Amino acid sequence: MPPSLPRRFLPAVAIAVLLAAPALPRAEEQPQLLPTRDVDITYKVTRPRARPISERVRWSAAAHLERIDGPNRSTSIFDRQAKEVTLRNGATRTYTKLEGTPRRRSEPDKDAVLKRGGELVVAGQRCVEWSWTEDVETHTICVSPDGVLLRLVVDSETVMEARSVRYRPQPPELFRVPTNYAPALGH
Repeated sequence: MPPSLPRRFLPAVAIAVLLAAPALPRAEEQPQLLPTRDVDITYKVTRPRARPISERVRWSAAAHLERIDGPNRSTSIFDRQAKEVTLRNGATRTYTKLEGTPRRRSEPDKDAVLKRGGELVVAGQRCVEWSWTEDVETHTICVSPDGVLLRLVVDSETVMEARSVRYRPQPPELFRVPTNYAPALGH
Protein backbone atom coordinates (compact mmCIF):
# COMPACT_ATOMS: atom_id res chain seq x y z
CA MET A 1 0.00 0.00 0.00
CA PRO A 2 1.47 3.42 -0.92
CA PRO A 3 2.41 5.77 1.91
CA SER A 4 -0.12 8.46 2.72
CA LEU A 5 0.31 11.87 1.11
CA PRO A 6 1.84 14.66 3.17
CA ARG A 7 -0.75 17.23 4.27
CA ARG A 8 0.75 19.96 2.09
CA PHE A 9 -0.36 18.01 -1.06
CA LEU A 10 -3.99 17.54 0.03
CA PRO A 11 -5.32 20.86 -1.39
CA ALA A 12 -3.72 20.11 -4.77
CA VAL A 13 -5.17 16.58 -4.77
CA ALA A 14 -8.61 17.92 -3.83
CA ILE A 15 -8.49 20.45 -6.69
CA ALA A 16 -7.41 17.75 -9.15
CA VAL A 17 -10.28 15.50 -8.05
CA LEU A 18 -12.80 18.34 -8.42
CA LEU A 19 -11.52 19.22 -11.88
CA ALA A 20 -11.75 15.60 -13.01
CA ALA A 21 -15.30 15.13 -11.68
CA PRO A 22 -18.21 15.66 -14.08
CA ALA A 23 -19.64 19.14 -13.78
CA LEU A 24 -22.93 19.51 -11.97
CA PRO A 25 -25.60 21.39 -13.94
CA ARG A 26 -25.41 25.13 -13.41
CA ALA A 27 -28.46 27.33 -13.00
CA GLU A 28 -27.77 28.99 -16.36
CA GLU A 29 -27.55 25.62 -18.17
CA GLN A 30 -30.03 25.30 -21.03
CA PRO A 31 -31.08 22.14 -22.87
CA GLN A 32 -30.18 21.28 -26.45
CA LEU A 33 -33.61 21.67 -28.11
CA LEU A 34 -32.87 20.36 -31.62
CA PRO A 35 -31.31 16.99 -32.45
CA THR A 36 -27.57 17.13 -33.09
CA ARG A 37 -27.63 13.96 -35.21
CA ASP A 38 -30.01 12.29 -37.64
CA VAL A 39 -32.84 10.49 -35.92
CA ASP A 40 -36.19 8.78 -36.63
CA ILE A 41 -38.74 8.98 -33.79
CA THR A 42 -42.25 7.57 -33.47
CA TYR A 43 -44.53 9.37 -30.99
CA LYS A 44 -47.88 8.64 -29.44
CA VAL A 45 -49.76 11.96 -29.61
CA THR A 46 -52.78 12.55 -27.39
CA ARG A 47 -55.33 15.12 -28.54
CA PRO A 48 -58.25 16.61 -26.57
CA ARG A 49 -61.48 14.67 -27.05
CA ALA A 50 -59.95 12.47 -29.76
CA ARG A 51 -58.22 9.13 -30.02
CA PRO A 52 -54.43 9.15 -29.77
CA ILE A 53 -52.52 9.15 -33.05
CA SER A 54 -49.08 7.98 -34.09
CA GLU A 55 -46.71 10.57 -35.51
CA ARG A 56 -43.33 9.88 -37.10
CA VAL A 57 -40.68 12.60 -36.93
CA ARG A 58 -37.40 12.47 -38.81
CA TRP A 59 -34.50 14.90 -38.46
CA SER A 60 -31.64 15.73 -40.77
CA ALA A 61 -29.36 17.41 -38.25
CA ALA A 62 -26.81 18.80 -40.73
CA ALA A 63 -29.51 20.37 -42.93
CA HIS A 64 -31.73 21.50 -40.00
CA LEU A 65 -34.74 19.78 -41.58
CA GLU A 66 -37.63 18.13 -39.75
CA ARG A 67 -40.23 15.91 -41.39
CA ILE A 68 -43.45 15.05 -39.55
CA ASP A 69 -45.68 12.32 -40.95
CA GLY A 70 -49.11 12.48 -39.38
CA PRO A 71 -52.48 10.88 -40.07
CA ASN A 72 -54.23 10.84 -43.46
CA ARG A 73 -50.97 10.76 -45.44
CA SER A 74 -50.14 14.31 -44.39
CA THR A 75 -46.52 15.44 -44.14
CA SER A 76 -45.04 18.68 -42.86
CA ILE A 77 -41.44 19.60 -43.62
CA PHE A 78 -39.84 22.33 -41.53
CA ASP A 79 -36.76 23.99 -43.04
CA ARG A 80 -35.30 26.00 -40.18
CA GLN A 81 -32.53 27.56 -42.29
CA ALA A 82 -34.90 28.80 -45.03
CA LYS A 83 -37.59 29.59 -42.43
CA GLU A 84 -40.23 27.81 -44.45
CA VAL A 85 -42.75 25.01 -43.99
CA THR A 86 -43.93 22.70 -46.75
CA LEU A 87 -47.28 20.96 -46.21
CA ARG A 88 -47.64 17.85 -48.35
CA ASN A 89 -50.95 16.08 -48.95
CA GLY A 90 -50.28 12.51 -50.06
CA ALA A 91 -53.96 11.85 -50.79
CA THR A 92 -54.16 14.62 -53.44
CA ARG A 93 -50.44 14.75 -54.32
CA THR A 94 -50.33 18.48 -53.68
CA TYR A 95 -48.18 20.77 -51.56
CA THR A 96 -48.24 24.24 -50.06
CA LYS A 97 -45.19 26.28 -49.02
CA LEU A 98 -45.54 28.74 -46.15
CA GLU A 99 -43.11 31.40 -44.99
CA GLY A 100 -41.81 31.18 -41.43
CA THR A 101 -41.38 28.25 -39.09
CA PRO A 102 -44.12 28.20 -36.48
CA ARG A 103 -43.09 27.41 -32.94
CA ARG A 104 -44.36 24.04 -31.75
CA ARG A 105 -45.88 23.48 -28.29
CA SER A 106 -42.73 21.62 -27.33
CA GLU A 107 -40.53 24.66 -28.04
CA PRO A 108 -40.28 27.37 -25.40
CA ASP A 109 -40.52 31.02 -26.41
CA LYS A 110 -37.09 32.63 -26.77
CA ASP A 111 -37.69 34.61 -23.56
CA ALA A 112 -38.96 31.64 -21.52
CA VAL A 113 -37.15 30.79 -18.31
CA LEU A 114 -36.55 27.05 -18.21
CA LYS A 115 -36.30 25.17 -14.94
CA ARG A 116 -34.36 21.91 -14.84
CA GLY A 117 -36.17 18.91 -13.41
CA GLY A 118 -35.34 15.27 -12.92
CA GLU A 119 -33.90 12.65 -15.20
CA LEU A 120 -36.03 9.92 -16.80
CA VAL A 121 -35.81 7.13 -19.34
CA VAL A 122 -38.35 7.33 -22.19
CA ALA A 123 -38.32 4.89 -25.13
CA GLY A 124 -35.02 3.52 -23.83
CA GLN A 125 -33.33 6.94 -23.92
CA ARG A 126 -32.13 9.08 -21.01
CA CYS A 127 -33.59 12.57 -20.83
CA VAL A 128 -33.78 15.58 -18.54
CA GLU A 129 -37.06 17.37 -17.80
CA TRP A 130 -37.26 21.12 -18.42
CA SER A 131 -40.33 23.20 -17.49
CA TRP A 132 -41.62 26.67 -18.27
CA THR A 133 -44.90 28.54 -17.97
CA GLU A 134 -46.57 29.95 -21.06
CA ASP A 135 -49.72 32.01 -20.53
CA VAL A 136 -51.25 29.92 -17.74
CA GLU A 137 -50.03 26.49 -18.90
CA THR A 138 -47.03 24.66 -17.50
CA HIS A 139 -45.05 22.89 -20.23
CA THR A 140 -42.56 20.16 -19.37
CA ILE A 141 -40.35 18.55 -21.97
CA CYS A 142 -37.97 15.66 -21.48
CA VAL A 143 -35.02 16.07 -23.84
CA SER A 144 -32.07 13.75 -24.43
CA PRO A 145 -28.55 15.21 -24.11
CA ASP A 146 -28.34 15.29 -27.94
CA GLY A 147 -31.58 17.29 -28.32
CA VAL A 148 -34.22 14.63 -29.02
CA LEU A 149 -37.64 15.46 -27.58
CA LEU A 150 -38.86 12.35 -25.81
CA ARG A 151 -41.92 13.64 -23.98
CA LEU A 152 -44.13 16.74 -23.76
CA VAL A 153 -46.47 17.29 -20.81
CA VAL A 154 -48.82 20.29 -20.64
CA ASP A 155 -50.50 20.92 -17.27
CA SER A 156 -49.85 17.34 -16.07
CA GLU A 157 -51.29 15.78 -19.26
CA THR A 158 -48.91 13.87 -21.53
CA VAL A 159 -49.36 15.30 -25.03
CA MET A 160 -46.50 13.52 -26.83
CA GLU A 161 -44.33 10.60 -25.84
CA ALA A 162 -41.69 8.80 -27.90
CA ARG A 163 -42.37 5.12 -28.48
CA SER A 164 -39.23 4.41 -30.52
CA VAL A 165 -36.01 6.28 -31.29
CA ARG A 166 -33.66 5.14 -34.04
CA TYR A 167 -30.46 6.99 -34.86
CA ARG A 168 -29.64 6.59 -38.54
CA PRO A 169 -28.87 8.78 -41.57
CA GLN A 170 -31.93 10.41 -43.12
CA PRO A 171 -31.87 10.52 -46.94
CA PRO A 172 -32.24 14.05 -48.43
CA GLU A 173 -35.18 12.99 -50.64
CA LEU A 174 -37.34 12.53 -47.51
CA PHE A 175 -37.34 16.32 -47.14
CA ARG A 176 -38.20 17.18 -50.76
CA VAL A 177 -41.51 17.50 -52.58
CA PRO A 178 -41.86 14.57 -55.01
CA THR A 179 -41.79 15.57 -58.68
CA ASN A 180 -45.31 14.17 -59.22
CA TYR A 181 -46.83 16.62 -56.68
CA ALA A 182 -48.45 19.88 -57.83
CA PRO A 183 -48.93 23.15 -55.92
CA ALA A 184 -52.25 23.23 -54.08
CA LEU A 185 -54.92 25.40 -55.73
CA GLY A 186 -55.00 28.99 -54.50
CA HIS A 187 -51.30 29.03 -53.56
